Parts: sequence; C-alpha cells; structure tokens
Amino acid sequence: MNKARYATSVFLTLMLFVSFAVIARSQSVSELSEKYEPVFQKALDWLAAQGEVKSVDPEREATLKTLDAPLLEPLAVQLPATGRFFRARMAAFLQDFQQTNVASGAVVWKLYNHSVVIRSPEATIAIDLISGMDRIAWDPATLNKAISGIDVLLITHSHNDHADMRVVKKFIAAGKPVLAPPGLWESLPQASGITYIRDGEITIKNIRITVFPSFQGMDPNNAYLVETTDGVRIMHIGDEGEKNATGKEWYARFKEPLHVDLLIPNCWSPNIDDLLRFVAPSAILPSHEFEITHFPSSRATYDAIYSKYSKLNIPFFVSFWGEKLIIKAAR
Repeated sequence: MNKARYATSVFLTLMLFVSFAVIARSQSVSELSEKYEPVFQKALDWLAAQGEVKSVDPEREATLKTLDAPLLEPLAVQLPATGRFFRARMAAFLQDFQQTNVASGAVVWKLYNHSVVIRSPEATIAIDLISGMDRIAWDPATLNKAISGIDVLLITHSHNDHADMRVVKKFIAAGKPVLAPPGLWESLPQASGITYIRDGEITIKNIRITVFPSFQGMDPNNAYLVETTDGVRIMHIGDEGEKNATGKEWYARFKEPLHVDLLIPNCWSPNIDDLLRFVAPSAILPSHEFEITHFPSSRATYDAIYSKYSKLNIPFFVSFWGEKLIIKAAR
C-alpha cells in the first residue's frame, strides 16, 4: 500500500471511529435524558406545591436527594431533560418574583449555582447572577424580565460560574449599578460601568453594602454584607476559601461575633467552623451545589449538604432553584 492510500485509509478509519463515538454519545445523552425525565418531573411537581422553605422538613430532604443521581451525571449539562427542568424552575421563580412585594424585612430567592436575589422594601439586589451555559441556561426573555426587576448586581469574584459579562452588559445598558472586585474585566471597554470595590462600605438605594476582602485560593473574592433600613442583615461570602486559619482572615476583624440574619456560604465552604467563631448567623442558606459545569467530583450533593450542615447546630435551609426564604424585619 503506497503512502497516499495508507494515509487515506488511516483518515477514513479515524473518521469512522469519530462517527461511531458521536452516535454513541448522542444515544447516551438521549437515553440518560429519558431515564431521568420522570425524576425531574416528580421533583417539579413537588416543588410547585411548596410554599416557604422550612428548616426541618424530612419530605424536602428526601425529595432533594432524589436529584443527586441525575445532577451528578457527567453529561447532565447536555441532557434535554435537565434543560427543561432548569427552565421550568426559572419560570416558576420569575412568576413568584413578579408577584412578590416586600413591605418589611426581606425575601431571598436562591437561583442556580451561587446566584441569589434579595428583595427588601428599598431595593432588589442580585449576587453572582449568571445566564448559564449549554442546556443549563436561562431563556433570554425570562432572564431579561428578571433583570428588569433587579436594581443592583454584586459579583463576588472573577470565575465564570459567578461573573457573566452577558449579564453585566444588560445591567450597565439599563444604567444599573454593578459592584465587583478590582481586576475583573478592567481592561475591557464594557467594564467602564462597573464600580470596583475591595474593602469598605457603599450605600445604594438606602441599602448599606459592606464589602470584605476575602480570597478563593489566590483569587480575590468579595464577601458582601447587605443591610436594610429595618435592620435585616444578609451575608453572601461567594467562594470564600481562606482555610488556613492564620488569624488574618477578613472575619477575624470582628472582636465580637457579627450577628447576621442569614449567612449564604458556598456549601462546601472549607472553613465554615472557623468563620462561625466570628460571624453569628440566625440561619444558614447553603448554596452553590450542583454547578454541573464542574466535574462530578466537585459537585456537592444534597446528601453531603444535609450531612455537613446538620452538625453545626444552627438552623439551615436547603432551598432549590427558584425557591424563597422570608426574613422578618429586625425591628
């Protein structure tokens, strides 16, 4: 066989292999989607019947744990069933969001990943709002309607599961404030509308926002304390990961424990025990489970969340995408 014929033979063999691999993968995605469709639908039906999230709820725990298997799948982000499930939950959030007025205290919706939306009588704030990717992505019209009801966007750090330029552009185009740690997209023209802050305090629409300089590894990460005029305090710590406990962590500045009504940590927070020596929450809302663009080994399951947070002896709420908590006014 001459070299040209040999090269052609090798090429055709490789193309045949790739074709079989694509077909096999397509079948795998289709089969997995069909397999998990009933699981997602059952969870959707259950979630649709729920009201305010309760701290201790065995039925909730059992239901959310049924989602561990489908959301741990390596191909979960590509499954049509996962996409339908996600969009249904975002649509449910939007309906509730548009119908909810807050006269006092605050309402906190947990969305996908580490995204939350906080509504108080003064303003509505989003933290780490992203549009998603592949099947796990907002319907554009739904996202636009949600953003139209939000006044401020806070970004904790630069990782793309927390910071999304597509979302930022929408806020800037609408003339809405965006806060982020220094360095995030600063060289891009589109970043001209971002307010960079690393440590300190800023007031927007009578909401006091205090920024604490944290890190995830070597990457700057802002922890945000949001305080309403009637005294509700909500702290979102992004991917805070100062796990060495050197005594120089941002929270070590609190000589007396800082009381907050709600602490929102990433659910695998490596230093939660040390943090809780300095921050005293009335309740905890673990977040950031099942970021399914992460490898399965880096996705926190509901089984792991319940196991971890049940040991802290602090009320904790495990809410799913689009569900809300109601925080009563402090005074």
